[in-house]
This record gives sequence, C-alpha cells and structure tokens, in this order.
Amino acid sequence: MTMPELKHIRAAYRVSVKGLIYEDGKLLFVRERSDTWDLPGGGLEHGEGIAEALRRECREELGAEIEITNAAPIIIPTWSKKFDIPVLIIAYQVRLVSPPTTTPDVSELRYIGADELGQVKLDSTLSAVIDQFYI
Repeated sequence: MTMPELKHIRAAYRVSVKGLIYEDGKLLFVRERSDTWDLPGGGLEHGEGIAEALRRECREELGAEIEITNAAPIIIPTWSKKFDIPVLIIAYQVRLVSPPTTTPDVSELRYIGADELGQVKLDSTLSAVIDQFYI
C-alpha cells in the first residue's frame, strides 16, 4: 500500500472499559434509557487511565465503588453500530465495594445468566462477543 492510499484508511476507534461483576454465575448488566442492556462501563476520556475510567464509569452508572480483582483484562475487538466505528473492549473482573443502585444514567440493574441472554436485547457492541465474558 502506498502512502497516498493510507490517507483513506479510517483509523479512528473507540476504547471502552467494562466491569465484569459476577453473582452466582450471572453478570451484572445496566439498562440506560433505551431498551438495550450493557455491561457497566464506557469510553475513556482523553488522558484518562483505564482503571481510572472504569472506576469513574461504575460510580456514574452504579453509584458504587469497585475494586479490580483480576489484573489481566479480557480484550476484545468488536464494532459499534451506534457510532459506526470499531471498538476495543477492555473488561476487568471487579468486585463491588458498595451496593449498586440506579442512577440518573441507568434506569435498571439486573444480573443476567448466559441462559437468559436470548430474552434480553444487548448493546450492539456486546451481542457478538458476550459469551467470552461468562466464566
């Protein structure tokens, strides 16, 4: 590929951090104002570290503090239909330090088992890769 061809390659992508919060083999999901479910977390802000972003997102979405319990993240490339760009999900196992609650950003919290995934509508970035998060 020549340099002029490189100008047309779309290099933008979104980095999203997610918290994997398990209870009895189920994962904690959040439902924002839409009808889709997502793992707690969100995009990194400019200059923000990954762990810092995950803690901030969990405070915003769960009203709770977390502790990262596994230093090795699960890293998965996927696609966001919402933003029409590639997304790199960086997911860490975390433990809730305080109880979660709904917040202005989240209308509902729910632990969902792998056998229940067909009954809920997942965020487009998760739908193809969600099975990789169940342990």
